[in-house]
Amino acid sequence: MAGNSWFNSFLDNIEMRLSLSLGRKLAHAASESEEYFLSQENRRNLGSNMEKWAGLEINRTSRGLGDFEIIKQSSDTASVIVNHFSSGPMEAGIVASSWEFAKKRRHKFRWSESGRVLLVSLEADEINVPLPKESMPHWSENIPAIAPADYVNWNDVRELEMGGWELDGERKIMISRDLILRFEEFSLHNIQSLNDSRSDDYVWEGVDGKRALWWTALADTSRHLFIETKRHVMISDASDWITNSIRNLSSSGLGKISEPQVDWDTGGLEAILIGTFHPAISGGIILGCWERSTGSKGRIFLSIVDGKVRVKVCPVRP
Repeated sequence: MAGNSWFNSFLDNIEMRLSLSLGRKLAHAASESEEYFLSQENRRNLGSNMEKWAGLEINRTSRGLGDFEIIKQSSDTASVIVNHFSSGPMEAGIVASSWEFAKKRRHKFRWSESGRVLLVSLEADEINVPLPKESMPHWSENIPAIAPADYVNWNDVRELEMGGWELDGERKIMISRDLILRFEEFSLHNIQSLNDSRSDDYVWEGVDGKRALWWTALADTSRHLFIETKRHVMISDASDWITNSIRNLSSSGLGKISEPQVDWDTGGLEAILIGTFHPAISGGIILGCWERSTGSKGRIFLSIVDGKVRVKVCPVRP
């Protein structure tokens, strides 16, 4: 679960750090991810009229997506608008995949944005693309990802008139790890360098090459966006790290700190990260929390040993 504005800033910052335009990569990742979940749910019998799919409105609303309307269609083409969309590339990919599922036919798609309205244009394509397979994380962990359900007061949720919902005054969207992993795979090939990032302050044991650059871009973006929130992080006991991780990680489905140990002479932290959504995103936020709590610049080391994601944060001395 992510704030809508946070997610769009997250994408913008990653593009800036990698000097890449990643909208098309995200759109195709979203399309492929949506198709995978539709195929797993055996929903091919929903019929060719997407607007009449049972449960579609509830599904889209619960995920924080905008309201859609089919404004034009023929045997080979269609135009769909999404009002109050969350992320243009992501929602375009989701619409395209749903349309393909309804028509049982591949389509090329493009999109344009005007204010809060997204226009998705589809055109039939005779290309043969197999169904996507499950996207597996590149780290081994014994504990499944933590869902935010147990850490959020759902009574505070307010449905928005134009689509989606908000919590604590902020529109929220549900992002699957499957989508983020596919986005990563689609983007790796184009990565050449990393800019405006503290690359020396992120050490990923067992992760190298372009994937290490991608993880650093994700982590430094997450750290930067957390620092911008100006949230206070007060640590007076090692167990406070668990409480802070619930507030800043678990409530968004990003994991939880376990078994924290603090070196009170240096402020250094060692802990296990359980149920992580993505080690780089969670790690960047942990580093941001540490820097807010100490007022110092830090460096994070992350390793995965025996199915456990271990993090270590230490100060960077001038």
